[in-house]
Formats: sequence, C-alpha cells, structure tokens
Amino acid sequence: MTRPNILYMIFFEFIQTRVFLKNLLFAVLISALLITLVLSTLKWYTHHGESVKVPSLIGLTPEQIDQLETISNFEVIVVDSVFDSRQPKGSVIIQDPVPGSSVKLHRKIYLTTVSVMPEKVSMPNLVDLTLRQAGATLETYNLVLGNIMYVPDIAENAVLAQFYKGHEIEPGTSILKGSVISLRVGQRMGNGRYQVPFLIGKTHNQAQQLLSKYYLNMGEEVFENNADPATALIYSQSPSFVKGLMLNAGQTVNLVYKSPHDFDFDAYLETMGADTLSVESDTIN
Repeated sequence: MTRPNILYMIFFEFIQTRVFLKNLLFAVLISALLITLVLSTLKWYTHHGESVKVPSLIGLTPEQIDQLETISNFEVIVVDSVFDSRQPKGSVIIQDPVPGSSVKLHRKIYLTTVSVMPEKVSMPNLVDLTLRQAGATLETYNLVLGNIMYVPDIAENAVLAQFYKGHEIEPGTSILKGSVISLRVGQRMGNGRYQVPFLIGKTHNQAQQLLSKYYLNMGEEVFENNADPATALIYSQSPSFVKGLMLNAGQTVNLVYKSPHDFDFDAYLETMGADTLSVESDTIN
C-alpha cells in the first residue's frame, strides 16, 4: 500500500473519532455564538430598524433649539452663517437633513444660521454710472438704494455723487451689508418741471420708481400705527396730486403710509372718483 493511501486512511479514521466530532461541534457552537454576538452589537450600535423624524429648525435660534424635547435624539452642528437682514440674527435658514426626513437616532443635523454681526463690503464706485447700473451694482454688493437727489447737469441720469448717512462716501470704504446708499443724479436739461405723480395706494418701492421717473425726490415718510414699511401703502401725499401741478426737478414729496390690514384702500380709491384715477393712469403710463 502506498504512503498517500495510508495517510488518507488515518485521516478518515480520525475524523470519525469522538474527539474530533466533539471538537468540531464545539467550534461550530462557538462560531455561531460569536456571529450572533457581533450582529447584535452592530444592530445596537447602528440602531438598525430604528428611525426618528427630523424636526423643523428653520427660523429658530440656538436657545430655542436647546429647549426642544426631541433635540436630544440628534447632534446639531452649525457649519456656516450668512448675512440676511430680513431674518432674525442667529436664526436657522438652512438645515440638512430637511425637516420631516426619517433618520437614525443621534444623526447629525447641519445648520446654516443668520450671522449675528453683518458682513462688511467695500463701497463700490458708482460715480458716472447710470442710475440703472448703480442700482444693479448696489444690489450685487448687498447694499440698498436710498434717496435719489436730482440736480441740473449735462450728464443726464448719471450718478454724480454717493452718500452714506448724509455724508459723501469714498469708493473702497468698508461698510456693513444692507447699508442704505443715497445718490445725487444729474437731470436732463430743459425747463426742469414735472407733473406730480399720483402715489395713493402705492408701496414705498413703487413710489420711489414713479418719483424717479419724474426726477422728484422722496421726502419725509410717516408710517402710522407702526405699519410695516415692506407692505404699507401710501394714504396721503404732499403736495397732493392735481392735474397740471408741476414741481421743479429735485423737489421732494412727503408721504404718509397705512397698513392695508387696517385700512380699506380699494374703497378709499373709489371715493376719489373715476376722473382722478383716469388722470393718474395717464400720468404714470
């Protein structure tokens, strides 16, 4: 009998012994126990099959977030802050994952908040730009176009000077985003007299556009009962609209605003009569 055959017979006899079978059974049991333990540990560690809904944190400040009962289920991380003058400082404007998402316990929620301190920008040079170009440039720099002062000049509709808080501001000056910039703009040559536009029922922005069209300036603005400047409508103007009433270019028109929630502007405009509204339409078109 050859040597390989002898070894084969010895091996075959050995695997049939009680010692081998006992050890094999013991190894299988230990392996099964280890696999079960590992899977159970992974399930506990990863919270397999468990999920929670992501709450909406948009508009909340860090202090308000800490008071939420379910916030302990998550890890909140602020990753960025941006300037936005329309939102409360420190409030959340973007979150990831989005509200309502189903995620595992202790999932990280990444937040972008409104910066507490506004960012600064370098004042652009608006001189010699047209009024339209200057407005677009201010918007690009997150600055706000304020009062427009028209003066006689051969450079029609061109910016002659730029002002911040009543003082001329040099290009390159560091100022806060959202700052209001007023402009001095050249008016076209001629008699320089323009019809007073009808502004009742208009918003601040609409009034600004109409006054600019007729080379007139925004004067004093009064918001009655703390009306919101963003939605308030003009209740009265001085000088009042009268067909044929002309003002010199650069003169001001004073305005009083009321909230559309506190006053029925539709009924108010109807009381002014169809003739007035018809003239107003002809004037501003």
